Amino acid sequence: MGVAVVVGTQKGVVILSSQDRRSWETSPLLLKGWLVTAAARDEAGRNYLAVTHDVWGATVMASDDLENWEQLEGAPRYPAGLTGNESHLRVVGAMDPMGQFKDGARYVDQIWKLHAAHGSLYAGVSEAGLFRSDDQGKTWESAPGLDTHSTRPDWLAGFGGLCAHSVLTDARNRDRLWVGISSAGVFRSEDGGRSFVMANEGVDKSEGYCVHSLAHDPIDPDVIYRQDHRGVYRTRDGGDSWQLIENGLPSSELTDGHRCSFGFAIGMDTTSGRIFTLPIEGDSFRFPHGGRLAVYASDDQGDSWQELSNGLPQDFFGNVLRGAMDVDSGDPCGVYFGSTSGCVYGSHDRGESWQELARSLPKVLCVEAFETD
Repeated sequence: MGVAVVVGTQKGVVILSSQDRRSWETSPLLLKGWLVTAAARDEAGRNYLAVTHDVWGATVMASDDLENWEQLEGAPRYPAGLTGNESHLRVVGAMDPMGQFKDGARYVDQIWKLHAAHGSLYAGVSEAGLFRSDDQGKTWESAPGLDTHSTRPDWLAGFGGLCAHSVLTDARNRDRLWVGISSAGVFRSEDGGRSFVMANEGVDKSEGYCVHSLAHDPIDPDVIYRQDHRGVYRTRDGGDSWQLIENGLPSSELTDGHRCSFGFAIGMDTTSGRIFTLPIEGDSFRFPHGGRLAVYASDDQGDSWQELSNGLPQDFFGNVLRGAMDVDSGDPCGVYFGSTSGCVYGSHDRGESWQELARSLPKVLCVEAFETD
């Protein structure tokens, strides 16, 4: 199976391509000067990138060949008159050279997630919200259930701001979806985004339900895996209740004394059901435990975990961000992740062995794998 791995970085995008998932070719750096924060491919085979620029803001690029990209006319935008979240404005306002946040309005400063399903393209953004396009990104509408959610005045921004970074959909029901927001938690909709309920029961809320990332099989969507600020969790009822699943995962002490398996990225092989996560050493250090880079996998829905580090460096102090891991559709699956230190690693055998695919790239923000001919 041929694979293209889209690596979005702080300074552009690189495409890694392979026909056997063992030997790889690396494209030049494309879209230089743009932060590339998310990627997706729709059912028609069209590719999308979410990009951000200090001057021109957040927008979406599209391509049919992963080489030639065009900026779409439409992009997720809040209507005028909505008030921004104070905690979010404090975070993003500290990095606002153009003064875009000075009037306190609700503003799309970054697109954290692109997700294609049921003929639609979804965008999770900050300030936190969900947008949907039904015409390949030409026009966008926000989900009113999040825009006006009763808990919204109490939402608190995480270190990266108040961001909607995870979007999951039910393959059997286009109206059913989940959104993960830091630090507001997981929200579920049964009516296509017109309304949402909070879905966080059982999760330690000392950090304000600071979900870091979500993964599931869209064919069996009620079983969801959650890498959270306060540990790794699983739900079997679509988010109505969550259980801690850390047997075999390394733990560390957070700044407030709480011990858990802290990390950002989580992914799932929908063919075998294997789950992958990459624990790091606490919320202060944010590098692999002892500098030993290792992915952990579970074959029993998170009841137990095993370390998979064959081929990974044992003296490594980068971080792996929430969007920087993906799993392809091969059998066995390929697994890919990139780091803040600019390295990209891949496995062609469900994580049993690893190889370095790229190095010395800019800081890696997102990784997405797509099947090719």
